[in-house]
Amino acid sequence: MAKRSKKKNPNVLSEQQKADIRHNQELDLKKDRLDKKLNITVGIVIAIAVIAFLLLPALNLNFSGSLSEFLGDLVTEENDQEMGVTLDMTYLDFLFAMTKGYKDSIEYIANSNASGIGASIVESAFRSKVTQEDVEMLDGAYMASFVISILLFVSLIVLVVITAIKRSKKADGVSFLTAVIIFCALAIAQWIFFVAVGAASAGRAQIQPNIASYLLLAAAVTLRSVYGVYRNKVKKLNGQRKPVGEIQRVKDER
Repeated sequence: MAKRSKKKNPNVLSEQQKADIRHNQELDLKKDRLDKKLNITVGIVIAIAVIAFLLLPALNLNFSGSLSEFLGDLVTEENDQEMGVTLDMTYLDFLFAMTKGYKDSIEYIANSNASGIGASIVESAFRSKVTQEDVEMLDGAYMASFVISILLFVSLIVLVVITAIKRSKKADGVSFLTAVIIFCALAIAQWIFFVAVGAASAGRAQIQPNIASYLLLAAAVTLRSVYGVYRNKVKKLNGQRKPVGEIQRVKDER
């Protein structure tokens, strides 16, 4: 009498397990699309930040008035005319202006203005117009801008490095979150600071954020918003994942 042989089929999945795996694969595809959108956004933000930091003016200083307002009785009515002094400062200017050897902000403004008026005339006019308190305020504003520029530069480098490490692997985590928050906070802070300096200078000069400051602000807000949406959606996707049970071993006896 022939013996019945027992064979074990290869491991097979139940219909429910197959459905759960397909469901999780669909969630993975959705996460991949979110990762691509986030990576594109981060890349654009970093590119804008680099251009803004290296090339574009961040702060505009505009001083205008008649020569008689600046120089008083030294100017006759016949020789009186309007004088306008404009100065655009980049973040690199804040970082390296002190290396030019100017003793204070007034001397820097006089030698760096784009009005075409001689530096000695501008400096004399300014020093006859402003008080020592005004000079100290401008010097303090410059030093604060210098510190903010250093922090912005460092935060941008950190963001680039962590992005290269984390996002190339589609990874997230505390380090990337921290880099984004710090960069965004500093980008917003620099704009608020320039606005505050302009408000404090009202009536004596027009000082306001320039294009680089606005670009960094817009880039920071965009990055924070897109990243916030990304984390929220990824959290929901993770919550929708279905655990796949152990593969069932089916025995077929003959």
